[in-house]
Amino acid sequence: MKFEMWSIWHILYILSPFIIFAIMYFVLRNKSERTKYIVGIILGAMSIICIVLRNVDIYIRSGWNAEVIPLQVCHIGSIMVGLALILKKNWLSIIAFCFNLMPALLAMVFADSLANYDTILKIRPQTYIWGHILIVVGALYCMFMYKNNLNKRDLKRSLIFVAGCLLVAILCNNLFRLWFEWEPNYFYLYSYKGTPLKFLYNAIPTSMYGWFQINWLYTLSLIAVFVVVYLVLYLLAKTITKNKIKDNK
Repeated sequence: MKFEMWSIWHILYILSPFIIFAIMYFVLRNKSERTKYIVGIILGAMSIICIVLRNVDIYIRSGWNAEVIPLQVCHIGSIMVGLALILKKNWLSIIAFCFNLMPALLAMVFADSLANYDTILKIRPQTYIWGHILIVVGALYCMFMYKNNLNKRDLKRSLIFVAGCLLVAILCNNLFRLWFEWEPNYFYLYSYKGTPLKFLYNAIPTSMYGWFQINWLYTLSLIAVFVVVYLVLYLLAKTITKNKIKDNK
């Protein structure tokens, strides 16, 4: 079975996390917090297992390479959403909803890489499909099904963690090129592939500082987009939280 972009199956794939979450919400909305948490743990475990299966399959087939290290946005997303569901920490829920949800959804919309497989009935394309579905469903579940009390402290903590991941990704993109001659593209920082920002990437040449290279305009623009989306979704998350509190009174 081969994946085709913009086929009926692709459209259903894009809609599937919202359909799945809507069903879960309808079934669980009046259940106890314990029941909701147990379901959340199962979802979180599935998300983490998905990225582990993907990376083990890559390692077995291709050996040690840049794809085995989970530093891409959605790879981190599978882990962070899993931890957010299992640990029920506010700052993790913020990361899941504000940082991981949108890139995962975009990866489902622009799922060109799935079309490169001769069949989607293999581990890697299946983990791509279910990994992104679980990120979106899990992020929605964290915000709508758990009791959250979001505050500025949790927001700052989440931003510091994401900024730390970004710095690690920038360094690893360069160091892995230097040490192993790999071509990583963690956080989409060293190639516009997977983003709509080709014109920014080509607007100015990449700057070189010995072994370190960076395209300043493209990188800063990408970070700016992330920050704007992050803060907008945080405001949405705060609204969701406030409405839930009102409904429970």
